[in-house]
Amino acid sequence: MKHTLPASSGASRFILVSIFVWLVLLCLQSFYIVIIGGSAYLFWTALGLLILNVLSLHATVLKNRIATALTAVLLIYLVLNSLFCTYLIVAFYCIFYLYSDEYKNKRLIKLAGLFLIMIIFALYQSQSLHELKQKYAPYETGETWQQHGAL
Repeated sequence: MKHTLPASSGASRFILVSIFVWLVLLCLQSFYIVIIGGSAYLFWTALGLLILNVLSLHATVLKNRIATALTAVLLIYLVLNSLFCTYLIVAFYCIFYLYSDEYKNKRLIKLAGLFLIMIIFALYQSQSLHELKQKYAPYETGETWQQHGAL
């Protein structure tokens, strides 16, 4: 899995840091969703994407095997809970680990694919949070945690 992400230039480091920060924020948002009563598969999907991204930075045979095992475990869990998140994990794994041959614009395709996956997952999480807020809207009690944005 050579050249999984762009080489170490100033711009590519910025891109890698922003990808990492975005994935951490997706993990935190999904953790918040789980805390307020949402589904745990969103958290496991976000955490899986974050770990797979970290493993893809400097690939070795061991990291590739760990990524394959992690993807298999996530897929088994997600198939039982969310078909949509299963597709995201499969897409991420395919983009970063299966297409490791040399071809034109490989780095651009991988980064564009990762950004597309993250945008789709962020929209899916936001929709899940919105649905969760609507679910709890009839139970408005006027308590401070409801007034100050917990839901």
